[in-house]
Amino acid sequence: MPFTTRAAAALLLVTPLAACNGAPPDPPAGANAPSTPPATPAPVPTPRSTAAADAGAAPRSATRQCRFEVDGKRLVDGPCQVFPMGDGGYTLNTWSAGKPAHSHFAVVSVRGDGKADASWNADPDDDKAMDPLGIVALQDGCWVNPRTRICAR
Repeated sequence: MPFTTRAAAALLLVTPLAACNGAPPDPPAGANAPSTPPATPAPVPTPRSTAAADAGAAPRSATRQCRFEVDGKRLVDGPCQVFPMGDGGYTLNTWSAGKPAHSHFAVVSVRGDGKADASWNADPDDDKAMDPLGIVALQDGCWVNPRTRICAR
């Protein structure tokens, strides 16, 4: 019996589901649809050791001694929240514990050459660090250039 338009449409709808390991619906009655083999269950990940699981844990903010200066003006000097970004960079003075009294913050994104790109929120009410500070280099534990000094110890 040849395919009907309805049966062909049903096959077009079933094919993407089969590709996603979803169980396709039964073809319409009377259709000569080829049978689809049962889906293979997805492999179950093997448990990792606790040390490996801890190494992959999401980073969290921590209180550190911070110093943040822009154009000779000290904006942050004292304890602040620092969020590590995994590449050696971080966000200094995060708002993860609420907006701080001195609400300027900086983002340091480490590049492949050992230097980093730095940005900040020039307007203390901005919640994004969209204002560039330029390329910074690590000196005595701080990311610096002629315009800024960003420290988290």
